[in-house]
Amino acid sequence: MPRARRRRLILRTADDAAGGAHSLAELDFLSLVRRGGLPEPTRQKVRYDAAGRRRYLDVYFDRWRLHVEIDGGQHLDPRTAWTDMRRQNDLWIEGDRILRFPAWVVRNAPDEVLAQLRAALTAAGWPG
Repeated sequence: MPRARRRRLILRTADDAAGGAHSLAELDFLSLVRRGGLPEPTRQKVRYDAAGRRRYLDVYFDRWRLHVEIDGGQHLDPRTAWTDMRRQNDLWIEGDRILRFPAWVVRNAPDEVLAQLRAALTAAGWPG
């Protein structure tokens, strides 16, 4: 589609989806990371829990062992919330840093998200 309107946006979105973004909120987060000059994270990083089940981390800054979870409304369900907490506990036990943001905050308070991301990356050794 060389003449398609908004071709660059379409190509970038397709590349991001192919790279692991699974929701619009994750795409918004990735755009925020790039706009803030932060390092490029891995998306949908595969990890295995203690029972050997495959788990996916929304966003992972590998070098700094920083995991970021972007929560949609489905994460308010008690069973889903417990699954999230258990996975988070397992990651903490292994030594990872974890930040959680509801999708609403990524869209409506991006400066707060960037400030916390910068602080966590800096605390983990990112030179900025």
